[in-house]
Amino acid sequence: MTSERTDLHAHENLRTLSGCSIMLAVAMQDEIKRVFNRAFAGGEEDKRPLAEDTKESLGEEGKELERGIESGPAENTPILLTDNNNYGVLAVVRALRAAGYEPWLAVNDARTYATRSRAVAGTVPMPDPDLDGEGFVRELAAAAARLSAAAVLPTGEAHLMALAGHEDDFAGAVLGAPSRQSVEWATDKELLVGLSATAGLRTPPTIKVMRGDAEALGEFGFPAILKPLRSRTKNLNGTVSARHARYVLAEQAEVAVKDIPDEGALVQPYIPGRLIGISGVSWNGELVCALHQISTRIWPLPCGGSAYAETIPPDHELERGVGRILRSIGWSGLFQAQFIRGAHGEHYLIDFNPRVYGSLALAVAAGLNLPGIWVDLLLGRRSRVGGYRIGARFRHEERDVRALAHMLMSGEHLDALRGCMPRRGTAHAIFSTRDPAPLLTSAGKLTGRLRLV
Repeated sequence: MTSERTDLHAHENLRTLSGCSIMLAVAMQDEIKRVFNRAFAGGEEDKRPLAEDTKESLGEEGKELERGIESGPAENTPILLTDNNNYGVLAVVRALRAAGYEPWLAVNDARTYATRSRAVAGTVPMPDPDLDGEGFVRELAAAAARLSAAAVLPTGEAHLMALAGHEDDFAGAVLGAPSRQSVEWATDKELLVGLSATAGLRTPPTIKVMRGDAEALGEFGFPAILKPLRSRTKNLNGTVSARHARYVLAEQAEVAVKDIPDEGALVQPYIPGRLIGISGVSWNGELVCALHQISTRIWPLPCGGSAYAETIPPDHELERGVGRILRSIGWSGLFQAQFIRGAHGEHYLIDFNPRVYGSLALAVAAGLNLPGIWVDLLLGRRSRVGGYRIGARFRHEERDVRALAHMLMSGEHLDALRGCMPRRGTAHAIFSTRDPAPLLTSAGKLTGRLRLV
């Protein structure tokens, strides 16, 4: 009898999930037709100015940036960027093509989202930097020379770690990797706590915990967040291992502390709240432009990435704090700082991503072509840097269907139905009416999951 009830409950959940998927697909039909329509119904667009600190620090150049002065067309300028099978890279190649550049991809997997994009001029095979960092640098430099690439862009931390300090290997091309010291500082999560305090930003209470110390893991109670000191660490054999933050319940503590690496990890209390992001471009430690966003749905729960997000008015105090961190590490390139907004409106900095991030398509749709601005700066061109549209929206199709299905199965039927409603001007992580082929990667993932069922 128990087995029959379990099977019945499973079938009910499956029907609910299928229903949500169908609802979302139907609801998105109208939205997809307008995926590149950036206009909002009624009223004027809400714009924000160039970052305040930037205009002061860049002087006359900052004034020219504010006026949107350009140095000429970038048409057919080859740009070689690394691919990491992340949908953020798809946003980068589309943005670079829109800015007039010719993006090429260095890949170790030919089935990524970006490789299928019509925005890409071509691909070149490359070793995996996690497995062969030296070979990756050597082959990437050779490809840049063959293509006469004007710039080479790292998109993930593995690429930054491999490329930092190798400017001399890329004769004729500008390497978009900051100094090795900057990369070391930017990827150090323990250092980030101290930098945040100096910058006037709040972080969750944090202590360091070593392998096997379950008592220290429970210092702030449960659930707890267990973070690696770095997202990527080098192994003795020269390879690189990826590590991720974990959401730990009390009953999971004994197992979790056994997986802590030799160098230890960080533990923080879990703070419920909305995920806030400040993204932008920094140049020689100076904030050039920034965009503020809030994630109304995330996936996976309770500590996932943006499933549905929208741009919000800037919080100048937070932005100035982020600017001080950028200045302290001398950062140049893309970045995203992530905050949790607590129940009383307080903000806790929980992560700093010195790389291409997942919801980058939102910034481009809102009027800030961050990849184009970055490349313009690398090549010494004055870029068009203006305001961004407040109220622009972003949907990650693969994540949001799961988030909405979870809401339905949790009894949040009305909110789930509202979430399925199409919204004008919504950018998508993957789908584009002008560039539909990357959906094949999503279809391949779905097929793979169905085979496992």
